[in-house]
Amino acid sequence: MAGLWEPVNGVYWSAAPLLPSLEWIGNLGGSSFFTTVFGALAGAFAGAWAAQRIAERSKLREEWQREIRSVNAGVVLTSATCNLAYALKKQHIKALKESYDAECKSMHEHKLAVAAGVPLGPFEFAPKLDSLHEISPPLDYLQDIVGRLSNSGRALAAVTAVADAIRNLNNALNKRNELLERMKDEKLPAGAEVHHFYFGIPYAVGRGNNEYGGYVQALASYTDDALFFSIKLHDDLYQHGKGIAEKYRKKFGGDVPSVSYIDWQKADSVGLLPKDEEYSDWLSGYEVLPKKELQWWQRKGKSVQVTK
Repeated sequence: MAGLWEPVNGVYWSAAPLLPSLEWIGNLGGSSFFTTVFGALAGAFAGAWAAQRIAERSKLREEWQREIRSVNAGVVLTSATCNLAYALKKQHIKALKESYDAECKSMHEHKLAVAAGVPLGPFEFAPKLDSLHEISPPLDYLQDIVGRLSNSGRALAAVTAVADAIRNLNNALNKRNELLERMKDEKLPAGAEVHHFYFGIPYAVGRGNNEYGGYVQALASYTDDALFFSIKLHDDLYQHGKGIAEKYRKKFGGDVPSVSYIDWQKADSVGLLPKDEEYSDWLSGYEVLPKKELQWWQRKGKSVQVTK
């Protein structure tokens, strides 16, 4: 008899099955209760998945929009910083440096002529001794914006260089102003006159002062630094914003937020902007290398781009 053990003392024993019958599972498919529950669970899962996906897309859209707004704010503040340095150079520094260099050259030629026995009178010059005020661009706000961008890259180094240039420029402006006050008030060492300090000519044996010429050179150099790094910062912000806008267009389509851009061509055409060649060492540290293709087992449809 199937399912029975051998008789023990004439009594047959039946073994209970280890697992209950599973036939009930096959009958669930036709159960209205099962259909209702399964449909509800599937609907709830699909709804939750769709809601999460919508929330993620909405969050990403807001993040990219916020990033582009930050880029545009950075471009505006960078432009304001650059314009302050540009106006200072155009109105004062360029003429100051050129006139000082020309006067120093004339003074040197005059000394050589006198030493050669040419009968000349005292050297005459008209120094530019106007005080210049320091500039105050919105550097704190600018640094904060750049520091919060998702991919600052070279921009972080550029904004730091801009801040250093402005700080050094203002220090040179103030030091020159202090020296001018001493020269105007004739608070100079015994035996020294304005032309000694202006041209750095010794006024006694082993005694001289080259501060003024140094300040003029510093003003020209730091103004160019402020211009150069401001423009590079602008370019980096713009490129970053363009990249975000392109990703936005591919992901969401429709109206893509615009990225602000400032055209420096006019300023460059009149020769008031420094050339890249003058900052080749700095630029070489952030040179973009060609995209490096990964091996087939490393790829997931991506390539990488690195900087030095």
